[in-house]
Amino acid sequence: MEIILCDDRRMKRMSVVLVVASLLSVTIPGGAVRAAPESETLDSVVKAIKKQFAKKSSVRFSVKRRGGPPATWDIRASGAYRFSASGVYATETTTISHEPGGTGRSREISIGPDFYSQAYVRSKDGKYTWKSPSTVGKWTYGGRNLPGVIWGEDLINGINPGFLKLGASHGTTSTDGGTFEGAKTTLHSGTVTVPKLDERQAGMYFGTREEEFVYGGPITWKLWVGPDHLPRRFHAIMRFTRPEGGDTYTMTMNIIYRGWGKPVKITAPPKHLITDDW
Repeated sequence: MEIILCDDRRMKRMSVVLVVASLLSVTIPGGAVRAAPESETLDSVVKAIKKQFAKKSSVRFSVKRRGGPPATWDIRASGAYRFSASGVYATETTTISHEPGGTGRSREISIGPDFYSQAYVRSKDGKYTWKSPSTVGKWTYGGRNLPGVIWGEDLINGINPGFLKLGASHGTTSTDGGTFEGAKTTLHSGTVTVPKLDERQAGMYFGTREEEFVYGGPITWKLWVGPDHLPRRFHAIMRFTRPEGGDTYTMTMNIIYRGWGKPVKITAPPKHLITDDW
């Protein structure tokens, strides 16, 4: 089951993006910019991230996202990733979305193959215009092994080795990234054009195969990494177009990563709060 961009209310609410807090200032002095071959740019970043995977470590994140095609909302999200040797094993995310009917709030917990969620939309006068499950405070068990909620190598995320390898293969530049939250950084950047851009529970993702009637387009990205080569901030501008023509939409996404290696505990909701009510 994959959850994609659509106008259906239920599927929109299930479409939760892992993504991001307010844009923070980054001091970027005028350093020399150089084009670097793939072997010199992001290999060290990928190795550092995979080392965190192997340690079964964790990181906290915050996201801010604006724009995009119809059925996507401007959102702010925050949460944590917990790793296993193969990548992200568990996530916990709280997302605030600004919708025509009011303000949406959702929480999602993904642990291995299991997924739990709760969400609602409230109007300006405080009334609930939509709830899932129907009782606030309860959790819906979404099922097991849902492709839409599972972390994958196709996610547009600064800690995803799959995206970093794709970006590096299309050429990157590296420069002094200045100081970000007290840490000296290196800034890697580039642009890659993909035939598919879409959204699922785990976040925005890309596809590399041509498909009909889907959005695709360029992703212009920047990645600030610290002295330990671990990402501190990821910024992406995605431009959504269709091969057959039509309107073009722009989405901006900013992700901040904090607390690499600090303990994070992600647990399932208590059994008495779990329901099959959607």
